Amino acid sequence: MLDQSFSEKAVKLLGINTWRKFQPSTEYTNFVANTYEQVEAKFNADEYQFCQFEKKSFKGKVGWAFASAADEIVAKKLNDNIRRLFKVRPSDRHAIVKQTIALAKDSQPITIARLDIKDFYESLDRESIVKFITEEWLLSHQNRMVLKQWDRQLASQGIRGLPRGMSLSSTLSEIRIRHFDKQMKLDSGVYFYARYVDDIIVFYTGEQSQLKSVMKHRLEASAKELTLNSDKSHYTVLNAPANEVSAEINYLGYKLRIKNNSNRRGVKRKVQVFISNKKVNKVKERVRRAFRAYSKDRRYNLLLARLKFLSANQYIIGDIERTKLKSGIYYNYPLINDHSQLKELDAFYQNFINSGKEPAFSAMQLIKRHGGVINNKRLRQIEAISFQFGFKNRLMNSFTNDLNKKIKRCW
Repeated sequence: MLDQSFSEKAVKLLGINTWRKFQPSTEYTNFVANTYEQVEAKFNADEYQFCQFEKKSFKGKVGWAFASAADEIVAKKLNDNIRRLFKVRPSDRHAIVKQTIALAKDSQPITIARLDIKDFYESLDRESIVKFITEEWLLSHQNRMVLKQWDRQLASQGIRGLPRGMSLSSTLSEIRIRHFDKQMKLDSGVYFYARYVDDIIVFYTGEQSQLKSVMKHRLEASAKELTLNSDKSHYTVLNAPANEVSAEINYLGYKLRIKNNSNRRGVKRKVQVFISNKKVNKVKERVRRAFRAYSKDRRYNLLLARLKFLSANQYIIGDIERTKLKSGIYYNYPLINDHSQLKELDAFYQNFINSGKEPAFSAMQLIKRHGGVINNKRLRQIEAISFQFGFKNRLMNSFTNDLNKKIKRCW
């Protein structure tokens, strides 16, 4: 049976990233003991009270964070309990893209819809989600009380929907929209359906207008507060008589270029898989920012760490050991079968560091002056950076948590 209690053991198990965020200079055992003492004190009061949530920028949108280590860990334990009791399993990004590629190769005539839900987190009906979870009686009384207090704190700050930046929001959103997912998969015209947060892909055997009608009807029946974002929704018809050219679909960081065989039924389509242009441009911009930061602070080791971070791979360590994941140029895009964009990134990088324009010029002058002309170790290190090499060799970096934070600070 699941132990739902907010125990010292739970603090120790879930607190590693919270400790790194709030009190990294303290011994972890002391942090656990002190935080648990604060959690106990809050629970000994009449009702658990969250401190006011702090506004943060989260992927270009407004997000929210907990102001204290105790609040964050209590919310993590609540989230873990809900996730286990309600059997919430996050979507596997790579599995979805892999299936999309396989189906795109098939010769069957199909309409592919890339859909986006408008203001997904902000639009979700938090009241109905909290009501549903508390009335299911799977959570203990203490957990239900914490969930209600979290909801009240959000309401008191005028935060609508589910706050971005909190793992609890991701879990609650999955519970709210799972009925919609199920109904879409059961629809007779749907060949394949997958959703990753608010990004949806559908393979549909009917007309585009029919699919739009089905989506609208299913949303109204399952989550009426949500609407499709027409500006970010795209439809591609494969094997249509009038569509002889290659089709491109951008989904979850990948770009799929599908060679259409409209006059050759039964012949599998050719699918080239790239990193999406948006992601490639993001890497280029981060290279620029890394050099711009170096020109100001002259911290060479930090510049080198940033370039290694972008061109290779590293571990992402979650709160529990089982959430240890790999991230980086290879592990973020293991499904690409066309490496032209890696070559593009290498060409961009070499042109950038050899250009006479800022911010590269001043930074490179500093690097060259540091080691002289004959044996310039720093220059050789900068020139050796390669995205192709990092991808092909699955090169792994090892950064401390503190260095990891400093790396991302200029982005």
